[in-house]
Amino acid sequence: MGIVTAPLFWLIIGVMLLFLELAVPGFILFFFGVGALLTSLGAYLFHLSLSWQLALFIIASLASLFLLRNIIQKRFLQSSSQGEEDEDTQLVTPGDRGIVSSKIEPPAEGRIKYSGTFWKATADERIDEGEIISIVSQEGLVIHVEKV
Repeated sequence: MGIVTAPLFWLIIGVMLLFLELAVPGFILFFFGVGALLTSLGAYLFHLSLSWQLALFIIASLASLFLLRNIIQKRFLQSSSQGEEDEDTQLVTPGDRGIVSSKIEPPAEGRIKYSGTFWKATADERIDEGEIISIVSQEGLVIHVEKV
């Protein structure tokens, strides 16, 4: 039975850390696994001493952690990008009609009754109480409307 060489040791550690990332929350072990894999490659190509291997492991792990963590989290762990609206938050249908329950006087918000519920609303022009409106868009829980 042969001995475990330094590159093989770092390769085993790197693969173990990558698999441990699946079991441990936090998305940190992945980057130390990447550092161990890079150290394995460096030790294989350049026959580095143990102190250089440890230095390479620390530098590669921390560099990948600080440089790549935010990029990878934004890419893979967020459910939707910032510019897109989540389907669950879109509660109104543009073009539907409602009634103004409290006058809308720009830039202030008023209130409308739409689909049996009262909503905050904005408009580009003044709309008095009791007028029928058409829904233009929704921003969060505020509806932008216009006169019919």
